[in-house]
Amino acid sequence: MKKILGLSLVTIAYLQASGDMTPQVCHSNIKAPTSINSIADAFEQGKVSGEIRAGYIWVDPSSTAYPQNYTTAIGGQLKYETASYQGFSAGVAFYTSHAIMGLSGDRDEGKFNESLASDDKYYDILAEAYINYSYDSFNIRIGRQLIDTPYADSDDIRMTPNTFEGVVASYGIDDFTFLGAYLTKWQGPDAQYEFEDLIEDGDGVALLALTYSKDDLETGIWYYNADNTANIVYADISQNFALDSDTNIKLSAQFANQSQIDDSGVDGMLYGAMVEFGYKGLSASIAYDKVDVDDDSSYFGGFGGGVGYVNMFEMTAGALASMQDVDAWRYSIGYGFASLGYDGLSMSFDYGTFEGQDNQKAKEYNFTLAYASNKNWNVEIVYDKIDDVHQNLSEDNDDFSLDRVFVKTNYNF
Repeated sequence: MKKILGLSLVTIAYLQASGDMTPQVCHSNIKAPTSINSIADAFEQGKVSGEIRAGYIWVDPSSTAYPQNYTTAIGGQLKYETASYQGFSAGVAFYTSHAIMGLSGDRDEGKFNESLASDDKYYDILAEAYINYSYDSFNIRIGRQLIDTPYADSDDIRMTPNTFEGVVASYGIDDFTFLGAYLTKWQGPDAQYEFEDLIEDGDGVALLALTYSKDDLETGIWYYNADNTANIVYADISQNFALDSDTNIKLSAQFANQSQIDDSGVDGMLYGAMVEFGYKGLSASIAYDKVDVDDDSSYFGGFGGGVGYVNMFEMTAGALASMQDVDAWRYSIGYGFASLGYDGLSMSFDYGTFEGQDNQKAKEYNFTLAYASNKNWNVEIVYDKIDDVHQNLSEDNDDFSLDRVFVKTNYNF
């Protein structure tokens, strides 16, 4: 399951309803707490925060080789971050999820879904543990941390997000931000629920980036060196146009070039474009991605939700791009009900098509209903349907089609 990079239509619809369409860009989770006068005060004035999450997932595969499976789990995050002393601060966060077996499928019968609480039925992990230093517009964070970049992101799609181990530094000047990072390990729903090497038998991923954001314009260029895998150059640009107080149009484009290292077989290009429209509580968008790879190459999707505009909850623009070119489209519509008197209620529908030149084709449908009663409580229900048109997406050419329901309730404190 993959998230759509950028603002989801549920979020856009909510922002439209509240009149806030300021572009959002997240480069990392770096934020220095308020400075104080002693180390003792730094710990005394530290902040405790967290989230309690309950989740339920049900999957019905079309293939008769796999039974229906489901799991109910409870978990979340508990975080402590010190205040800042002479620019230094520190933070730790504990992530956990435990399946409620009385409300989950039988493991011995293959009816237990491991995506909420791992195959062991639970996980407990020190997911964040870092030291942070900030001075004026410079910031550096060392250790386990949340980050969000095009090819490495938190992708909070189940009970807790991905986190990464390494060092991330940033420096802002006027409307520009310079970003550098070196990442070695990660954990989360896209990996295992324990820290593992980003690159198997490799030294990790180095990253350099320059971004620019002013008024309604955002753009950036990113360079990744994934050891033993690929050199990646990625660029994107977005321009938002406010036609009046209720109407917005946003135009976006993206490009990526990947070149293999040590005959890894990763070599390709990504081209993408997207148009988003918002009017009061209504939002709509159309996105297109083209992935070009050679006959003996594949596309590298990165670590997390993926960078393509046509990423759905499961399928991504690069998912079929192994030794074949892929064309992908996404059509979306969303609505926030605040103008009708239902504050915090929103819904969206996304339809995606993915077609490879070697007769592989998939369709995916996502329907999301979300409600936030206040800033602390929210609930989200997602129905996801995948259609393996020619029943040849999996390695054994078995039918990959499925229906899935995921429900999560969050309490943030």
